[in-house]
Amino acid sequence: MKRSIFIFFCFILNGCIEEFVPATITFEDLLVVEATITDEFKSQEIKLSRTFPFEEQSTSESMADVRIVDDMQNVYLFNETDPGKYISSTMFSIEPNRNYTLKINTKDNKSYSSSSAKLPSNTAQVTGVSYAQTTNSDGVEGIDILVDSFDPSGNARYYRYQFEETDRVTAGSWGPQEIIIVSDVPPFAVTAIPNTRNNRICYRTTITSDVLIQTQTNNFTEDRITKFPVKFISKTNSLIRDRYSILVKQHVQSLEAFTYYKVLDELSSSESLLSQNQPGFFEGNIFSETDSNEKVLGYFELTSVSTNRMFLNYKDVFPSAAQLSNFANCGIGSRFKPALVDPENPNFSPLIDLVQRNLIVFYSRNEDFFGEFIEDPPFTVVPRRCGDCTFWGTNVKPDFWID
Repeated sequence: MKRSIFIFFCFILNGCIEEFVPATITFEDLLVVEATITDEFKSQEIKLSRTFPFEEQSTSESMADVRIVDDMQNVYLFNETDPGKYISSTMFSIEPNRNYTLKINTKDNKSYSSSSAKLPSNTAQVTGVSYAQTTNSDGVEGIDILVDSFDPSGNARYYRYQFEETDRVTAGSWGPQEIIIVSDVPPFAVTAIPNTRNNRICYRTTITSDVLIQTQTNNFTEDRITKFPVKFISKTNSLIRDRYSILVKQHVQSLEAFTYYKVLDELSSSESLLSQNQPGFFEGNIFSETDSNEKVLGYFELTSVSTNRMFLNYKDVFPSAAQLSNFANCGIGSRFKPALVDPENPNFSPLIDLVQRNLIVFYSRNEDFFGEFIEDPPFTVVPRRCGDCTFWGTNVKPDFWID
């Protein structure tokens, strides 16, 4: 979780209200470490970056040597695949009752290490994901996505949630043909053939990881979570206009990791940043081996993971509601008829130019009153976002998808 260190100074003079533009007064260039390693057998990921002033962009920490070492002296190496993104060279999972330590050496020969960490309880399971119609605190009607979980050992207690959403996207202005350029030089010529591109129905997946969702069961007699809301979706959100699926991922955290993220989230809220009581630095479990006075932002966390998926159809949830309009604003007003030959420049074809730039797709052939084909403009077209679902997602149905 990337965090910046800010100190703000604001003032009001003579009772006048002016636009507030926060600016960085002092700034510390700190290493930021995002490292959540799980008991899932997969390619694990670690991200390294630097803190940055409010008015600038984040900076990746590249060319670092990143590894994890366990108490059996097994070493798991990480390779940089994108700036600041490090992926384990082999797939592995965190094992129970083992201690793991993160080691980082940066390109400027600075060394960092984490405290030793152990996997929390791995017996907690998400037993169900459901939804319930509700109205949120702003008076917006919609649904809550709810999670049920249980740990029979009673040892989990601290939980963090992420989710992955997939919706089915149907091109609202899909055309049964596609435009083929026969000649892109004068005399210009085009034709239309049956559309075989499989671009009417697609699937779009969004992974949400930057929102902190936590809960704990310390005050309960059982280590059980019942109908815990992890997400609210408005009734008018196009995400659920057709068929929608959500995969909820539950991380069991240690008390220390739970506390770290909870406090950091509270300190990083906009209210805290702009208040008179500035948050300052909050220490995690990663430290510099080169300079004991150097601060490091971030946490090396080991979690056990459980997942559960749910599907819903809009009409099943809101049977009396009208079908939501297409999210791409693709009504009649989106259709137009570009000329095959520009009347002011016979050496330019507006239609062919748009096709070559992949900005439009076929909607229908243009015919006169007697049903005869019109040579110019030959076709009615729509923006690609309206007639080609691959603008939004993939036309390959996910393995998990159930119609």
